[in-house]
Amino acid sequence: MKFKLSKPPLFPITVIFVLFCISLIEMYSLTYEHFPQKLFRHIAHIIASSCILMVSSSIPINFFKRYAYKIYCISLSLICAVSLFGQTVMGAKRWLKVGLITLQPSEIMRVALILALAKYLSNITLPDLKHTRYLIGSVILLLVPTVFIINQPDLGTAMLLIFVYVSIIFVAGVQIWKLVAPLLILSITAPLIWASLHEYQKNRILMFVNPETDPNGAGYHIIQSKIALGAGKVFGLGVFNGTQCQLDFLPEKHNDFIFSAIGEEFGFIGCVTVLALYVLLLVYNYKVAIQTKDKFSKYTVFGINAMLFFYILINIAMVCGLAPIVGVPLPYLSYGGTALVILMFCEGLIFSIKNYLNK
Repeated sequence: MKFKLSKPPLFPITVIFVLFCISLIEMYSLTYEHFPQKLFRHIAHIIASSCILMVSSSIPINFFKRYAYKIYCISLSLICAVSLFGQTVMGAKRWLKVGLITLQPSEIMRVALILALAKYLSNITLPDLKHTRYLIGSVILLLVPTVFIINQPDLGTAMLLIFVYVSIIFVAGVQIWKLVAPLLILSITAPLIWASLHEYQKNRILMFVNPETDPNGAGYHIIQSKIALGAGKVFGLGVFNGTQCQLDFLPEKHNDFIFSAIGEEFGFIGCVTVLALYVLLLVYNYKVAIQTKDKFSKYTVFGINAMLFFYILINIAMVCGLAPIVGVPLPYLSYGGTALVILMFCEGLIFSIKNYLNK
């Protein structure tokens, strides 16, 4: 394998850099007065993830194709290790401490599943995809980690894995009815799924329907999020001037609800700017996907772009009250190390494929 640092494409790097600037401004506004260490940790996360992007963009994509199943098995082993040795935070057992590093293996599984599915489907011809038996292997690749992740519990990541799976097999050419059939099965088994949910997960779904029934309890997050978004109006209240953020009414303001904080401090203009930046990045990734002829590369880019899209969709719908609250961070903006590293690693894979196309 030839390893040589390559120069990342200017356009997507600029988009990500602007998102990082917005994130740092918000992190300074939201955390510096009470928890200044979060800002410095976030800067460290950005630097580390940028190095990861440089490395992954310089490795030939064939390397990841060759070791896709091994990467998947390692990620699955880490998820199993969480069940045995994981740390429990706020009722969820999702983190694994390795020395001084704290990992969230479910985040790693997102990219591992994409690589494994891309390799599996790239070895199947289009006529074979018409036969359901050839999809059994891909379903197993999805279900095994999903069961462990739901048990953590991490419903948000489980949903993302399913969305990414559906996106990849759709691009691969699987017939539409085979995508509808699992949805019908899911609808039929909905009562059993509801009975297996934890109490707080049921509350989140009920509060999504009507958060005002428990404004000081389960509905508190979404009500405060809506207030913050509305308070910003067109141009926002300005940095350090958001009442919901600065007075700590808005929970997880630097993490899952950072879009609400942006809405309060930068207003409608700030929200639209963030959405426009995401659209530019998604369009760039899509162009790379349709330009490549290699099936593994194509499926990998489509899977990564689907993951990024659903990250954005679920988080923004959640903070706007259009979806139940789940633990899904906003890409390149939310505080957190593992998620950011994985996102930058994935974007590096796209750059690697782009570099291969230019050769």
